[in-house]
Amino acid sequence: MGLQADASVHNTLRRFTSPNVVALLPGTGRKREYVVYTAHWDHLGRQPAQAGGAIFNGAVDNASGVAGLLMLAQSFSRTRPAAERSIAFIAFTAEESALAGSAYYVENPVIPLRQTAAVLNLDALHIGGPTRDVMIIGYGNSELEEYLRDAALLQGREVHPDPNPELGWYYRSDQFSFARSGVPALYAKAGLDDAARGPAWGQAQLSDYMAHRYYQSADKYSADWDVRGALDDLRLYYEVGNRLAHSRRFPRWYPNSEFRVGRNPVHESATE
Repeated sequence: MGLQADASVHNTLRRFTSPNVVALLPGTGRKREYVVYTAHWDHLGRQPAQAGGAIFNGAVDNASGVAGLLMLAQSFSRTRPAAERSIAFIAFTAEESALAGSAYYVENPVIPLRQTAAVLNLDALHIGGPTRDVMIIGYGNSELEEYLRDAALLQGREVHPDPNPELGWYYRSDQFSFARSGVPALYAKAGLDDAARGPAWGQAQLSDYMAHRYYQSADKYSADWDVRGALDDLRLYYEVGNRLAHSRRFPRWYPNSEFRVGRNPVHESATE
């Protein structure tokens, strides 16, 4: 184009330690096989002082996901009969820093990855009321989608692909760290078809959040949130996890998935 550019970058490195938080509910039978629920507890800290120094509360992204993680842990602790597989609940740090917390965990797993049947990730729960649909981020990758579709059918909801795959959301949340290491990992959330006001309203609400609150200090809790949709999604994730926790089978990647790698053949051939 006949143009030249000359630039320099000045930065400062700051090193610190930040924990991942792991809780485990032991199984009653196959204790050394695991279903893992994940969320991330971090956000961006504060704005620079010259911008006012406001806190990035991250109420939707991702305090809502951590709240969902705690609710699921409470629900499974009260479930009878208790799960045969163990269930782990992990709140990762540094998701907003290139998935550093989950990447570290996968490199130094508390639970062996070969014994991890599946990962179900919670990231930014829906706060806009019930929807007629569920969208799968990273659609078309694993049999976990069939588990989700069965659970959604019982709620009278349809399952659809993420309408904006070009944004690459699957590669930008903690389940990706597990997927690239071969562990089937699901990331799903309420779709856009609002049960009372339709898909156009749902899209408008999402667009408003992305424009005015996502990654901004305005992502704060509000008493007018309608959390019924979030509860529907948590029930979905509970049903999927409960089925997995009582199964003898390890879900598989679909043959055409970019994440498909070999897994323990004993697990692969097991039946429910």
